[in-house]
Amino acid sequence: MIPQLMERAMQGFRDTKTVMYEKDRTMHPEMEFKFVRLSNPPYLQVAIDIPDMNTLKAILKQIPQSDHLIIEAGTPLIKKYGVGVVQSIREVRPNAFVVADMKTLDTGDLEARIVADATAGAIVISGLAPISTIEKAIKEARNTGIYVVIDMLNVDKPLSVLKALTIKPDVVEFHRAIDTEGNAEHVWSDIPAMKKLSERMLIAVAGGIRLDTVKDALQAGADIVIVGRAITEAKDVRSMTERFIKEMNQPEIDRTGY
Repeated sequence: MIPQLMERAMQGFRDTKTVMYEKDRTMHPEMEFKFVRLSNPPYLQVAIDIPDMNTLKAILKQIPQSDHLIIEAGTPLIKKYGVGVVQSIREVRPNAFVVADMKTLDTGDLEARIVADATAGAIVISGLAPISTIEKAIKEARNTGIYVVIDMLNVDKPLSVLKALTIKPDVVEFHRAIDTEGNAEHVWSDIPAMKKLSERMLIAVAGGIRLDTVKDALQAGADIVIVGRAITEAKDVRSMTERFIKEMNQPEIDRTGY
């Protein structure tokens, strides 16, 4: 009798799978989009660096919809159009998780607030910034509900930087520079040690990632694979994006939109 009463009482409620899916997608109180939480890695992050608005929107329209996809407003794009380019991205992809690659070196708390006000989901802080700048950015980001990514581009000892922080970031990015892609190998050996410092921290890898290196990155411990030109300059952006998602064993693509 009791099980029957429980079953009757639960009628009309959403199933567990639906509840768990929607818990990471909360509506912004002022803007018409949903905040997405990165709770189910791995993710493919498409970095759009081409500083042209028409090209940006054309690429966004071609990228397939997926719960495992992140859109990055690259540094060149932000330098040309300002952080307001996030709104331009939302015109095409209103509910996407958008990363603003500011590469902040100073006034971390101020820039975190600016990025949050622009409705981005994450701000990128340079690992070369002073520890105090990084920590201020993380604290302000927590206050505003966005993520902080520390970009370790050109940082000699990423693990030492992370250990020095009294408050850890949401994401650490191992980033090989575009200008050194032909001469430098990916160095991912610190990933296991970094993950021991924070169970919730995600690891991203970037810089010349190709289809044939995706599985190596995931096996090294990457949670986010960042791909730029291999997708944005492809003849068929949609097809190439789908191939990367498939390579990450995340083939589910929602073609109906957000």
